[in-house]
Amino acid sequence: MHLKSVTLKGFKSFAQSTTFALEPGVTCIVGPNGSGKSNVVDALAWVMGEQGAKTLRGGKMEDVIFAGTSTRGPLGRAEVQLTIDNADGALPIDYSEVTISRTLFRTGASEYAINGQTCRLLDVQELLSDSGLGREMHVIIGQGRLDTVLQASAEDRRGFIEEAAGILKHRRRKEKTVRKLEAMETNLTRLSDLAGELRRQLKPLGKQAEIAREAATIAAVVRDAKARLYADELVRLRAELVDAARAESERHTERLGLQEQSEGLRGRVERLEKDQRSDAVDRARGVAFALEQVQERLRGLYTLAGQRLTLLGDDETDGSGFAPTVTQSMIDDVRAEIDDIAAGLGEAQDAAAEASRAVARARADLDALDVDIAAQSALVSEHDMKITSLRGAADAASSALAAVRAGVDRQQRALDAALIRRAEAEQAVAELDPDVVPEASTAEHAAAYERAQRDANDVEARVSGLRERLHAAERERDALTAQTTALGRALDVRNAAADLISAGGSGIRGLVGDDLKVRAGYEAAVAAVLGTLAEGLLVDDAEAAFTAARTAAEADLGLVEIALADAPGPGESPPALDGAVLAADVVTASPGVLGILARVLIVDDLDAARSAQSSLSDGLTVVTRAGEVVTARTVRAGSGSGRSRLELAAERDAAVERLDEVVVIVDSLREALADEQRLQVDARQRTKDALSTLRAHDAALAAHAEKVNRVTVRHEAAVAECDRLVAGLAQTESAVAEAEDAARRADDALARALDAPRPLLDASAREGMAAEVDAARETEMRARLDIETLKERVRAGEARVVQLEQQRDRERTAAAEAARRAVLRRAQREIAAEVAGQLPTLLDSVDRSVSQARVELAAAESARTAITEELSRARADESLVRERLARLTESVHGLELQMHEKKLHVTGLLERAQSELALDEHILVSEYGPDQPIPTENAEEGVPFERAAQKRRLQDAERKLSQLGRVNPLALEEFAALEQRHAFLTEQLADLQQTRADLQTIIADLDERMQTIFVAAFEDTRAAFTEIFPILFPGGAGSISLTDPDNPLTTGIEVSVRPVGKKIERLSLLSGGERSLAAVAFLTSIFTARPSPFYILDEVEAALDDANLGRLLGVFEKLRASSQLIVITHQKRTMEIADALYGVSMRQDGVSAVVGQRVGDRATVRASRAPAEKAPDEAAPVS
Repeated sequence: MHLKSVTLKGFKSFAQSTTFALEPGVTCIVGPNGSGKSNVVDALAWVMGEQGAKTLRGGKMEDVIFAGTSTRGPLGRAEVQLTIDNADGALPIDYSEVTISRTLFRTGASEYAINGQTCRLLDVQELLSDSGLGREMHVIIGQGRLDTVLQASAEDRRGFIEEAAGILKHRRRKEKTVRKLEAMETNLTRLSDLAGELRRQLKPLGKQAEIAREAATIAAVVRDAKARLYADELVRLRAELVDAARAESERHTERLGLQEQSEGLRGRVERLEKDQRSDAVDRARGVAFALEQVQERLRGLYTLAGQRLTLLGDDETDGSGFAPTVTQSMIDDVRAEIDDIAAGLGEAQDAAAEASRAVARARADLDALDVDIAAQSALVSEHDMKITSLRGAADAASSALAAVRAGVDRQQRALDAALIRRAEAEQAVAELDPDVVPEASTAEHAAAYERAQRDANDVEARVSGLRERLHAAERERDALTAQTTALGRALDVRNAAADLISAGGSGIRGLVGDDLKVRAGYEAAVAAVLGTLAEGLLVDDAEAAFTAARTAAEADLGLVEIALADAPGPGESPPALDGAVLAADVVTASPGVLGILARVLIVDDLDAARSAQSSLSDGLTVVTRAGEVVTARTVRAGSGSGRSRLELAAERDAAVERLDEVVVIVDSLREALADEQRLQVDARQRTKDALSTLRAHDAALAAHAEKVNRVTVRHEAAVAECDRLVAGLAQTESAVAEAEDAARRADDALARALDAPRPLLDASAREGMAAEVDAARETEMRARLDIETLKERVRAGEARVVQLEQQRDRERTAAAEAARRAVLRRAQREIAAEVAGQLPTLLDSVDRSVSQARVELAAAESARTAITEELSRARADESLVRERLARLTESVHGLELQMHEKKLHVTGLLERAQSELALDEHILVSEYGPDQPIPTENAEEGVPFERAAQKRRLQDAERKLSQLGRVNPLALEEFAALEQRHAFLTEQLADLQQTRADLQTIIADLDERMQTIFVAAFEDTRAAFTEIFPILFPGGAGSISLTDPDNPLTTGIEVSVRPVGKKIERLSLLSGGERSLAAVAFLTSIFTARPSPFYILDEVEAALDDANLGRLLGVFEKLRASSQLIVITHQKRTMEIADALYGVSMRQDGVSAVVGQRVGDRATVRASRAPAEKAPDEAAPVS
């Protein structure tokens, strides 16, 4: 397998289609700097999938497209085609020739193709990876890559071997599998948490389901009792409604009779009120009042007529004596005065025009004089500026001369100082001590750092272990705390005994169960014997017991069991049985409680109880430790509804005891963790100090190397500076003569200018002409002021004429108004005299009419008084009837209100029955009415309904329901659904765990395979390095080694190089050529151990001298036997080993041109710059 050809179209400087025909062996590409040789290397890396723009020596990927020049426009895309000869089948594809192409458009779109078929970048990488061509492109050694390879970390050097050995594809598979495993671990953890959470929920939810079933049974009793009570109340309300309706009907009939009687009386009252409201009295009163008003008005009119006659007779004026104040002669005088002022105004305007012309003439003369003065001033300024310019030039020349002379002095001083520095640098070079920093201590510092790091890792491991133990103990503590809290709540059950204890009372000690102390393991047996008495009430004596019983009955607290603490204790012990223990011996309690357990024996199991039953006497009981109770006539066994109070109390006490122990453990672990953390801080500090010492030693080595370099550079700089200053001093001395000549010429020009006469400037005549202009302007201003004064006098005169005419008109109007008023007064006096003569007769007639109206008014008022008295009697009768009717109406309304309330009660009752029981009225009465018998367990036909009994039944059921506490009505459904979900999650969890195991197996297989491949590749590379290194470094010592041989999957690779005659431990201290040879030795070892089909080397021998170049070419000769080499070079000796040469040059239009030649026949051809439709062979070397 080898590269057959590469075609560049629009890629960087290859604007035209250019094809390089490549053959096995060594192909050299030569040309001057900047011609585009390295662009060929970039093109090969790019077409094989390189994604880094900086690796391709660009800022962004579109920089690979030809950008254009001053004579050629930019292109829109770049394309590279690489043809590979696959005759040996090295590539996993069924073609003997494979063409890979990559196209990038300026829009950013990119295309890959294999043999013309569009594909992905991943497809290209997978195709090349099997032949040792990976993403890291180790087969392409670009400019500056050698030093990068040498300075790479140990892990990065491992990557070169992995890529050459084809491990990267396995590592990618492993990384992909690890990502899947990590994602699966998250799901697995989440699923495990969910399954655990479901398991924790199942147990309490099962208890809730049991409580829900019991609550459903009790709820059925509550429903039946409520229905019967509702039905009984509904029947009673319906009967009461019928009775109320009958009474309401009777009272309604009586109410109708009273309403008729009331209406008759009301009609009589209305007639009398109508008669009372008759307007006869009002009419009489109105007539009398109107006549009295007329009487008063006539009397007032008579008095007014007399007053008018008196007033109108006193004033006899007629307005003939009115005298005007404005005459026509006065107006004519004012108009004559205005005409005289207008005549003077014309003369003033002529004088003002003449003054304006005088001002213009004076201004023109002054402007002409100013022009002459300005011309004279320009000549004077020009002469002065010339003198100033020449004086500045002379000063500048003098300053330049002084500066040049100062520069000569400065350069002379700088040369003297440079000579001193050169001597000092030569002395410093001679005084350099190569052994000032011992290199032997490097290994000691590194070993000390490794020891400190191991100690720190040990402390870290101990801290991690203690932290995990502490977290486990804290989790146990939290779990025990929650357990004790839950058990405490479970023991805090409210019943009749608890209510009595809360109420207080003399002689009450507490609960029986709280007074017991049972030996561990016997809780279930003692609880089975005591039964519900364990949750009963413990009192001092019988008096306290009966008092508590009466309190419970009166408060309706429910059933309560009471034990007497002071009752007689155990009497005679029962006969002993083999393996049996007296219950009283395992219990610590009050004598009365021990007396209850006096004839109880505890055996291990049911078989022992069976053996002892035949010998039991009356009153003797045997109970197993599991809680089965056996007497001479009965056996009670099986599981109950839950654990007893004694078991719960024992479990709580055990949890509290364990909690105390765990708290002590947590405290001790915290103290131990604090101690280890302090040791951890100390270990970290020691590691940090060791690392600082190692770095300081490395820094000292680097500082010494830098000092050597600095001294050398200083010496070279001092020598160069001396040479530069000597040359500069010679140039400066010639500049002094030129500056002296320039200063002399400037002084001569200034002297000639100073000797020339200065122009004169005369401006004395301007002041007189300026005074004449001012005088003319003053005359013009006075004339204009006179004009404005005369205009104002004319306007004032015209206003006076208008004012006099208006005053004259007003006086004429006032005289006419006075004459009119005199005529009107004579007419009014005549009318007043006529009225005063006729009024006395009219007043006598009106007085007689007023007297008659007053008599008629008195008669009408007497008739109205009689009607009012009769109306009062009728209203009293009507009031009595109305009161009786109101009382009856109120009674009827009361009945209606009662009926309405009962109906509302019935409606509410039916709504409650519907909402609470989902029963309508028909079903409620027919199936649960008081006439229906109540079914019981003992009576087949049932018992009759009793409301009090049903109330007690409802109260008992509700109390039992409340004692159950909060009930989850959906617990049964939730429990079934939760069980189903838990089963499903368990199956899924098992599937995930199996998948995880499969993925871990795959990872282990990949690790084993990668380890085998890497170890083999490394051993081959180390063997090849042992062969190649002596060729490149004769007499030197070099090796490659693993940094962590025990972990081949993660180890790095260290390179050790020591040229002959040098004592160097660090690669950074090698010279440039030595670093290049060391990197070449490492890479060619990889190439030899795991050869790739081809290698591309870009000026790798640039830093080598002739001897080292010869050694490198010997290595190239070995490589050409197994791989194809494409070398970018400037070295003639490298070109001599080439099988083919390509020359690249840059044309004037900025486009790279190529010529090719086979070395065998020296025939030269021009590289293909033909259009794309021409055959690629046109650019190949010809044989």
